[in-house]
Amino acid sequence: MQNANDVHVHKKSKVTVPTNMNKLGIRLDPHRREIAARIAAMISEVDPELNEISADLTHLYRAQIPVYDQVDPASIEHNTRAVLRIIVRQLGGGSAYTGFDELAALARIWADQQIPLDLVAHSIQIGARRIFDIVRQRATAAAVPATVIDEMQDLTWELATTSATAVHLVLQEQAVAGATRRADFLRRLLDGSLPPAVLATEARDHRLDPSHRYRIACAAWDDTPAASDLLATLRTRAATAKLPVIDTVIDHHLVALLPRTPDGLTQPGPIALGPAVPPTDATTSYHHARQALEIATRYGRTGLVDLSSLGPLPLLQCAADAASLLTAKHLTPLRNQGDSGAEILTAVQTFLDCDRRIDETAARLYVHRNTVRNRLTRFTELTGLDLDRTNDLVVTWWLLNRETL
Repeated sequence: MQNANDVHVHKKSKVTVPTNMNKLGIRLDPHRREIAARIAAMISEVDPELNEISADLTHLYRAQIPVYDQVDPASIEHNTRAVLRIIVRQLGGGSAYTGFDELAALARIWADQQIPLDLVAHSIQIGARRIFDIVRQRATAAAVPATVIDEMQDLTWELATTSATAVHLVLQEQAVAGATRRADFLRRLLDGSLPPAVLATEARDHRLDPSHRYRIACAAWDDTPAASDLLATLRTRAATAKLPVIDTVIDHHLVALLPRTPDGLTQPGPIALGPAVPPTDATTSYHHARQALEIATRYGRTGLVDLSSLGPLPLLQCAADAASLLTAKHLTPLRNQGDSGAEILTAVQTFLDCDRRIDETAARLYVHRNTVRNRLTRFTELTGLDLDRTNDLVVTWWLLNRETL
């Protein structure tokens, strides 16, 4: 996000546009006020041709912009006409300073009506070009010098560019406010503090279907292009035709409600999923997702993971007290052997990693296969754990892998 003192510069007319709404405006010296007066002499806010432009633009928007074909055409034409009227009024105002509070207020109303403001900003520039086509024709017929017409064009374009910036700033303002509301909603949903009646009301605001089953997704968030790409991918692949992905960042983690499980998702780090649940049970799905993410991160797993896809790894999180007792009973005597005990532990861990294949274990350790056998035998003698017994094998795997946590 840019600093409030940053500026955008329009190369053609050298327009300096502050990005802070409070400072957004155009100052007109006496010469430029004279140019504005010439424009005002060519067109007024009640000019009949503005109605024709509004009708033409409404037809264009509905034909070429998918969102607009779902909006009442009379409403589009009315709003377009309002913008054109504001532009003409500002051009002919005769003031030394032109502000954009009226346009910003109108843009906020459109945002509440779910009209896409980025398209509104684009339509302002199209409308300004159409307005100046009329001004140019009338100025030429009135024998206005070409240099003056050029100055009139520059001022018209400056006003259009600044007007579009005002709308974009409202869009930014709305986006920040929407993100704040969404983050607050998700936090309350995930910690279970959202009463059912409030959930039903706010669900509509966030396009959440209370009867649908969502999966909670969690991933580390570091505000990098890679993280942004992941978010964009989730929003595309995990949404349905009617239900969007709802996301926010909580405690440096991207958290998202997914209407469906995304297909073919690859990622350098893990994206953890909780089970599919109705929104009222989102806390459970979130807890599972965070647990899966922690385990997957520690063990270097990547891509989509959930607790069921991590095999026995989630078991390593269990029974800390029992683990301490079993470690003291079985592993402490081995560790008391110093370096030889460490070699035995390494041999056993490698043996388990190689799915108990002696030759592969020997190759990894660069020792003879009989050396591996001798160390396994010595392990049993010192710990009392026989790797040929299922119970002892499970206890050994559990104890050794817990220590990597």
